Order: sequence, then C-alpha cells, then structure tokens
Amino acid sequence: MANIAFIQNRLGRTDGVSLEVDKWRCILEKKGHTVFYLSGNDDVAGNIVIPELYAAHPWTAKILRNASVALTDYPNEAELEMDIYALSDVIEEKLLDCIKTYALDVLVPNNLCSGGYQPAAGIALHRVIRKTGLRTIIHSHDFYFEDSGEVRATCQTVQSIYDRYFPCKLPNVQHVLINRLAQRELKQRKNIDSLVVPNVFDFDQKPWKEDDYNCDFRFSLGIAADDLVFLQATRILDRKGIELAIDTVAELGKDLYRNKLFGVSTAAGGVFSSSSRIILLCAGIVETIGISAMYWENLKNKAASLGVDLVQASEYVAHSRHVRDDGRKIYSLWDSYVASDFVTYPSVWEGWGNQFVEALFAKLPVLLFKYPVYISDLEDKQFEVISLGNTIAGHDEHGLVTVDHKIIVKCATEIVEVLTNPILRKHMVEHNYKMAKSHFSFINLEEYIDILLGNADI
Repeated sequence: MANIAFIQNRLGRTDGVSLEVDKWRCILEKKGHTVFYLSGNDDVAGNIVIPELYAAHPWTAKILRNASVALTDYPNEAELEMDIYALSDVIEEKLLDCIKTYALDVLVPNNLCSGGYQPAAGIALHRVIRKTGLRTIIHSHDFYFEDSGEVRATCQTVQSIYDRYFPCKLPNVQHVLINRLAQRELKQRKNIDSLVVPNVFDFDQKPWKEDDYNCDFRFSLGIAADDLVFLQATRILDRKGIELAIDTVAELGKDLYRNKLFGVSTAAGGVFSSSSRIILLCAGIVETIGISAMYWENLKNKAASLGVDLVQASEYVAHSRHVRDDGRKIYSLWDSYVASDFVTYPSVWEGWGNQFVEALFAKLPVLLFKYPVYISDLEDKQFEVISLGNTIAGHDEHGLVTVDHKIIVKCATEIVEVLTNPILRKHMVEHNYKMAKSHFSFINLEEYIDILLGNADI
C-alpha cells in the first residue's frame, strides 16, 4: 500500500477541486492506501500545511496579482521573476521535507501545475517531481490557456513560466484532465497525452433530507418557508455567470409569472403566496481572485436595481457541518440543496460541472447556460434542463454577461411550468438522476483510478 499526498492551494473546502479530491480519497482509502492532504489553508483539521501554497498568503497573493492581473507592485518583470523563483525555493524545500517526514510514495497535485495562479508552486513541483522521481498523477481541472478568462499573463516572463512548467512533462508523471476540450488542447499545445476522468458523485449515499440539524437552515438566513429558493451553489467568481440567474429571477418576479406560482409547495413545506419572496441563494464563497475583484459588488448592485432578493450564505455554509466557537451553526453545502426549490447553473465556463451533478443527485430542476464543456462532455447524456442557450449576447458596463432577453422570458416561462406541474417536474428530475448515476458514480471513478494505479505499478 502507498502513502499518497494530494497537493493543492486549499483542500477541505466547498470548491469543486476540494470536493473531487474528497471522492478520490474515499476510493483510495477503501483500497487500503494512506492519504494525506497537503495544502496552504490551515482551517481544516488534519491538513499538512505549507502556508505559501495558499493563494491568500501575502507573498503568494502579491505574485498572483502581478503575474495574472496587473504588474503594479514590481518596477519591472525581472524583479517579479526573481520573487517568483525565491518563493519557489521556499515551497520546494518544504515539499521535500514533507515527502521525507511522511514517507510519501505518490504525489497528486491538483491545479497547481496547470491553472497558472501560482507560478512559484508550479516551478517547485516540477523540481520536486524531477529530483525525487516519485510517481505523480497531475490532476488538472483548469489550464491557464483556457477560455475561462481567469488568468492572463501580465508579461513575457510569466508567459514563459506557464509555457515551460504548466504542466510539467516528465517520465514519472501521468496526466489526468476532466474534459475532452482540455485533452485535445493539451495534446496540440504541449504534445502531452492524458486520461480524461470526469468528475463524479456518490450516488449510493442516502438522499439529502431535512433533519434535526438543517431544519432551521432557512430561518438562519431569514428565508421563510413560503419563499421559493433558487440555489447558486458555486463559488462567486466572474465566469460563473450569476448575473444570468439574477436576470431570470427578476423576470420571475413579474406579476405575469408570480401569479401563476401561487399555491406552489416549497422545499420547506410552505406554500408560495402573494407575500412570498423569490430568493437567489448564493451558497459558495466569494472569490477575490480572477479578473475582477468587483464581481460580487457588481452582482449585488444588479440584484438591487432589479429588485431581486439576493442572499449570500457563505458564512453559514462550509465543507461539513459544525458549530463555531461563537455558537453559530455551520451547515454543509448539501444542506443548502435540501432547503432549495431550483438550482441555477449559468456558468459561461466550467472545467466540468460539479454543482450541476450535485443538483441532479438532489433531484432538483436546473437552469443552465450550455458552457463549452457541457456541450462537449455532458450534453450527449440528454439531461433535461431549462436552457439559457450557449451564446453570450454581450457585456454590460460592469462587464457582466448578457443573453437575449427573449431567452430569459423563455426560461422564466419554462420554470413556472416545471414548478406548477408536479408530474413534469418529477419526470425531469428522475430522468436526470438516472442518467447521472449511470455515467458519473463512484464506480466509474474507481475504474479510472485502477487504470492510473496500474500504470504506476501501485
């Protein structure tokens, strides 16, 4: 049996990478391997912490900001380059110490060697993998060269680091990607072969239901039992397209639609009435990385201008349930699904679609923008969704995306039809559950992991 370390800037959170690593860990531990989490965040018990891996670490954040947003804190790119390599020296030394201390046999970096947020970590991992010869599975959920718009090299020095190290090409490395678009692009750009392993979900677990712990979820957030809740479970980040969910909920707030929703039963056992609200519940963390640190402020302003009730719940939602030292009850991400009536998934770019599959497990209907990877890797499974289409009409003055208003009207009409027709709703969610379970269950992931372990003689 092997000692296997997952390495990422943060682990044990509610972001897609953390959740997917949890699934790999579950399968590997079932097979008898010992799994370690090596990350930059120190807020999760059991993690081995290298602080400089964390994107919010002051040194790392400064480099990130200047490498991928704007070169403002260094007099020139040569000074930035020196700082990147100085940080990589620190991370390399700490990685080597962890390998020795915990007798690690296999390294599984997630996104640190591909996304481009932490050039120093990518360099350090390349050195460590080359020097130690350890069997390595580089799991890339995102790449710096993709159309997500999150990372843009600010100078030639950073671009050259990306081109050389992201991801590294070494004989002891296997590459795992999460979609076919990235697989084709990686082969074309770097001549690197890879295995596509789709993200999965544990469809064998018990259904999420209201219980003694989560029964007050809505109450904690000031949401009434009679309110309709549209859940945005993703992180709050530019490419998530949350503004399209706001547009749709705003349309639903018009009397034309509201009046048709009277009498609809809510997830909390209430009944929608003239005094009820339509809530857009954002359960994910607000990211300050990416192109625009103003994204959340812009969303709040847009929601206010359109009269949309926007509730941000990240201070109440975490990876798992617990009670804080100050007595505040923290709910799991899954609890937010239990409290919701509909899921919005309007991302304009996703590496895969974790929250989409979670919604299918929760048997909730979904409003979806057909982002490129959905079209390439998921649409052939014939899921039934309320579609925002696949074409962005443009951007407003704050950079928020827009679609043709006729599409918003169509979606609002279809949402009302689903919510007011229990037979239609049941058919939709049961069909989606069945298709997702057949293609994206743990048993599918276990087959892929067996291939990777066999290739590495583990």
